[in-house]
Amino acid sequence: MTITEDRLARTIQDESVSAAGRTVAQTVAAAREVVGRNRICLVRDFPLDPDRYLEFLGAFGEPLRNYSSLSELAKTDPHPQINRVKYKKKTEGAQSVHYVAGGLRPHSARSWCTPRPAFFAMLMVEPGWREVPAGQRGESVVVSWYDLFTRLAERDGAVFEEHFARLSGTPITFRANNVREELSDLPLLYPLDDSRGRYDVGVRLKQDLRDKIAGIEDQLPDADAYRKSLDYLLDASVEDGLFSCFPMERGDLLLLDNHRFAHGRQKIVGEYAVDGEARTNDRELWSVTVR
Repeated sequence: MTITEDRLARTIQDESVSAAGRTVAQTVAAAREVVGRNRICLVRDFPLDPDRYLEFLGAFGEPLRNYSSLSELAKTDPHPQINRVKYKKKTEGAQSVHYVAGGLRPHSARSWCTPRPAFFAMLMVEPGWREVPAGQRGESVVVSWYDLFTRLAERDGAVFEEHFARLSGTPITFRANNVREELSDLPLLYPLDDSRGRYDVGVRLKQDLRDKIAGIEDQLPDADAYRKSLDYLLDASVEDGLFSCFPMERGDLLLLDNHRFAHGRQKIVGEYAVDGEARTNDRELWSVTVR
C-alpha cells in the first residue's frame, strides 16, 4: 500500500472535532454531528485515559471486551475492553498480529461474529518514529466501501457487477484464529437498514480471509469463482488511489462506522540500531470495538 492524498482523508482531518477544554459529554455531542454526516469522525486532543475513552465510546454503543483477552496469546492491555496495538520483538510461540511490524490490510472489526459491531475506534497514545520514510510510520489506512464500490462500478462495469453480486449473494461463515464467538452467516457484502444507495452496504472482511477459504470451500457453490471475486475485492482495497491514508497524532481518536469503513495501517519500522544499540519503536494505539 502506498500513501495517497485524497478527498476522504482531507474530509476526515478538515472536519475533525477538538476535545481540548471539553467534557466527555461535550465531545460526544460534537462528534455525533460529524458521525451523522460522514459516518466517521476524528477527535483531536483526546485525553489518554482508558476510563474517559470508554465513557466516550459508551455514548455510541457497548464497548466490547477485547477479543484478544479471550485468547491464549500474551497481552498487556490497559483495560479488558481495550486492545493495545504496540510493536513487540518476536519471541517463541504465537504472536498477535497487532504486535508485528508489518502493515495491516484493510479489514472490518470482528468480521466473523454476529450481531455485527456498529463502530470501531482507535486512540493514538504514541505515534512512534516519524523520521523513517513515509509509508513505514504506521499511517492509518481507511477504506470507504461506498466510495470504493462506486468508483469500481464506473471503472470496471460488468466485471465489477459480477463480483459484487457474488460477494453479496453468497452466505459465508468463518472463525477467528484464537477466540470463539457467535458466528455470522451473512454474505461478505450485506444489506443495511439505513442504506443510502445501492453500493452502501456493510462489509465484513477478515484480513486473512484469503487463507481461510480452503477450509470453507464446502460453503461455496463455485469456490474458484468466489476466490476470484474475493481477490478482486482485496486487491482493490489496497490499490493506490482507492484507499485513504494519513498519520494520527498523539491524542487523535478515530471513530468509524464498522459496516461502512475498513481500517488498516501501513507497516512500521519496529527496531533499528543506533551507535550499536538496538532501539524499539514505541508506537502505541488503543483500539476498541463497539456494538
